[in-house]
Parts: sequence; C-alpha cells; structure tokens
Amino acid sequence: MGVSLNDIGLDRRSVLGLLAGAAVPSGLAAQFGGGGNDVETIGLNRIGRYATGEALGGAEIVAFHAAGNRLFVVNSGAGQVEVLDLSDPSNPVQDAVLEASDVIARQDVAMQAVGGTNSVDVDGNLVAAAIEADPATADGAIAFYDASSLEFVDAVPVGPLPDKVSFSPDGNYVVVANEGEPGASTDPAGSVSVVDITNGVSNAVVRTATFGEFDGQEDTLREEGIHLVSPGDGDAVASAVIEPEFVAVTPDSQRAFVSLQENNAIATVDLAEGTVTGVHGLGFKDFSLPGNELDTSDADGISLQNWPLHGMYQPDAIDAYEVGGETYLVTANEGDAKDFEVSVLGDLDLDPDAFDLSENPYVDSVEELTRPEHLGNLEVNEAAMAEFADENGDGSYEAIYAIGGRSFTVWEVSEDGLDPVFDSGRDFEKTFAERRPAGHQNVVESGPETESAELGTVGDRTFAFVGQEVGSAIFAYDVTRPENAEYVEMAVNRDYSVTEDDLEAAAEEDPEGDNPARAGDFAPEGVHFVPAAESPVQNPLLCVGYELSGTVGVFEITPVTGN
Repeated sequence: MGVSLNDIGLDRRSVLGLLAGAAVPSGLAAQFGGGGNDVETIGLNRIGRYATGEALGGAEIVAFHAAGNRLFVVNSGAGQVEVLDLSDPSNPVQDAVLEASDVIARQDVAMQAVGGTNSVDVDGNLVAAAIEADPATADGAIAFYDASSLEFVDAVPVGPLPDKVSFSPDGNYVVVANEGEPGASTDPAGSVSVVDITNGVSNAVVRTATFGEFDGQEDTLREEGIHLVSPGDGDAVASAVIEPEFVAVTPDSQRAFVSLQENNAIATVDLAEGTVTGVHGLGFKDFSLPGNELDTSDADGISLQNWPLHGMYQPDAIDAYEVGGETYLVTANEGDAKDFEVSVLGDLDLDPDAFDLSENPYVDSVEELTRPEHLGNLEVNEAAMAEFADENGDGSYEAIYAIGGRSFTVWEVSEDGLDPVFDSGRDFEKTFAERRPAGHQNVVESGPETESAELGTVGDRTFAFVGQEVGSAIFAYDVTRPENAEYVEMAVNRDYSVTEDDLEAAAEEDPEGDNPARAGDFAPEGVHFVPAAESPVQNPLLCVGYELSGTVGVFEITPVTGN
C-alpha cells in the first residue's frame, strides 16, 4: 500500500510534491538535494519499508548513522535495538541487534536486571541507548556502543525510567528525560540526566537534576497552567508528580528543553551546569475560537464544531530551531492523562452560570451541552477541572478541560517563558475527515493523538514532520516563517480495518506467527530526518518507526523548485 492521490492534500504545495519526481530529475536533484537555496516545497514519497514482526512496540525511536548507512531502531517489544542496513533505502535489511545485557556488568551501574530499551540516538561514531531497569522504578542507564563495530563501550547510571535520549549538536552532552513513572508501591521522582562526554565516554560525568526546588511552589506553577495532581486525597508535590517525557537540545548546545507531558509544561535545562533553570506552563487551547473546531461525539457522523472547551497541550515530542537569532520550539500536542484523572463529561456536573451559551448555534443550556451528540461522551480530565475550574470545591465545574491539543504548535522562547506563534488548529482532524475518513477516529478521547515531531532543513527552508498516532499519518509543514507555517502534504499507509485490538489479540494467540505489518504502518512513534549531505540517495530521507505495526518507513524527500 503506497501513498496515493487520496492520501495527500491537493493544494498547490501538495501537487508540487506529487509531481516532484517528474519536476526534478534525479541528476538535478542530486545537485541541490537540500543544499540549494531555491527550494519552494518538497515531495514526500515512501521508498522503503521494513517489518520487525513485533506488534505493539516493534519499532519506536529511530536514529541514523551516516558513515555506516545504518538505522538504529528501538524494538521495545523485543527489548533490543535493531540495526538496519540502509545502504539501499528502498530495501532496508537487518544488519545486527544490540542487546542491553552488558549494562549489568558495569560496576558503576547499580542495576540488578535490565528492562526495556526506550530510546536511541547517534552522534559521530557513538550510539546512546536509554535502558530502563527491572523494576522500572529503579535507576536506569545510558548504554554506549560503537556505531561501526557495534561493540558495547560503556554505560552510565541515570534516573528511573529513562525515556527520550538526545545528543547535543556539538556532541559534548547526552541528555535523557527520566520519566519516573509510579510503580505498584513506589513513585520515584522524575528527573533529567545530563551526561558530559567532552572527555570521552570513559570519563563521563553524570549530573541528574530533579525538580525538588519547585516543591512548595505548586500554587504558583498552577497559575501558569501547570497541571499538578496526585491520586488520593494528598496534596501534589511537584518533584513527585512531574514526569519528563522528551528532550530537544538547542542548536548552540547550551540548553535543553524537556516536555513534561502530563503536567502541560516544558522545563529548561542548563547543560553545562546540569540543572533545571525553569518550568514553563503552556496554558490552554481555546476550542471555542474559529479555526479550532473539533469532533467530540461518537453518537453522530463526522462533525467539526467549536465548543466551550479548553485543551491542555501536553506535548509528547518536541524539537528546537533558530530563526533570526530567536529560538523556537515545535511541540506535538498528543495529550495524556492517568486513569484516575479521566471522566466522561456526561457524568459530571457543570455550573450553568459559568457557561455563556447565548451565541452557541448548537445548544443553549449545559443540559443540552452534555448530551451524547454534543459533549456528553467526551473523555475529559476531571482532575484538571477540579484543579482549575472549581474554586468553591462544590464539584460543579466552571470550565471543561479536554485531553491534548489535537495539533502541533510553534512556540517562541522568550525571557518570560514560551509564547505560541502558530498552532495547526483543526487541520489534522479536518484533513482526515475530508481525505481519509476511516482514519478520523478517537473523537471522544484525544483525537488523532499528535505524537511525534521532527524538524529538517531542505535548501533554505525548514520543515516540520508531525506524526499522528491514531490516524497514522505524517503531516509536513513549512515552518520557515514560524508565525506563518504552511501545510505541505500528508502521507499515510494504513489499513484501518486492522485495529490495535486485532493486533493485540493476534499477538497473544500466536506471537511467532502473527504479521502485524498487515495493518500497514500504524502509529508513528519516532520520526528522524536525514539531511541530504548524509543520505545514501543524496536527497534527504525521513525515517519513521511505527510502534503498533512494528514497521519502519523510509521516505525520500524530493526538493521542488519554483521554476
């Protein structure tokens, strides 16, 4: 199943993308494949595919080693990193497998048993893999491998449940978000580890920063829209409930930005000091504004409308870039909530005096608002509603907080925090509804679940590649001008008749004989841009790990000029 006309938007930029192969012959493309300055847009064409055979975690984070034309793929289902030979991107084949068992033998790593491998990154000839312990509430490790020989080099200890790991652009630091999710009987603190490898891995210095300095400041943090709750009746303590998720390092290698997904915030880390210097709340998306329409009901057909809702952005993946000397972040606003936080809106009480519905074209009372065909079946974050929208504590809520933003956002980094300069609004849901209605799902939860995001430069233009977990599409946007980001195209290769439940049932029944790749490419977890200068085909590549189908997609990015 390849990308077809029905899978890609037919606006001007997308038509140029579809015609890229004809508009730019391979010889000419090789001359400016990402290095020229006359690029108007791009074409995104899947040229290769690899199947791990592992469902539900078979391919997640991916990273490319240019010197060896190797793609490192986290297969969390099998607890390993698969190494693919990408010399011929149209035919990826497994070259080797990296196991994490050598980590246990390192004296400085207090790990009794190895759990899963969660993330991988490559810089120069060095591979870094984030390894969780078993149990996951114990301290994890970063394992280093030689990217050419694939030999284990060393390991260093980090915090509990290390998630996204990233090298700094200058190669001097490795930064990892230690999520610190609670276990059955313990809740370790979330943290960020900065591994200084300036003097080599054997002389690595590890600094792990927690969020203890914010304890006692919970009310101040909430004023910035930071979500801090804990199960039970106890008060939330910032250091205990903050859970880092994803890391983006600035181009100058001085700072890292770390998404705190469940908390609706982003932390700033000083890499030289290895300390958290700030936590910035992201506020809330107003779904009542034009351009922010969304589908909220499974009791009727597809219908995108404005509603009096607030969405917590709660980003998963983030990336950073610079324009005109200013730093910008791109966030994939997936949304996330713990089980104890979630309720169905129809089961809750709303304060009728808090909602002005006089100009709403669909309802004129909160009773009508909470009908199934409107908002009644929508899953909301009741814990956030109690936190932000119940001043008198009577359980009658004055505002509604949905899970996630159903979008991606571009933020400008300022001295005071983060300022949104662009949001994709309704684009993802609208595009699915119009062009791939079978992929328009999950409407009463968090919509398309915008999961992954990666930036890449082609010519003099910067593009954001944004993955939707539920709809399983990759959206490309031109973000060269952050305030005026433009949609380019959508690429999807998915058989929606095969569901996650189908894959789970098949894997339980016959894990050896199942073929999860039959679902197409399902749930893009990790997206990695390979610039033209490092690509084996000279044009840039986009490599995508699809979590649920256990597949890897390799896309060629073809530059298109305006000539």
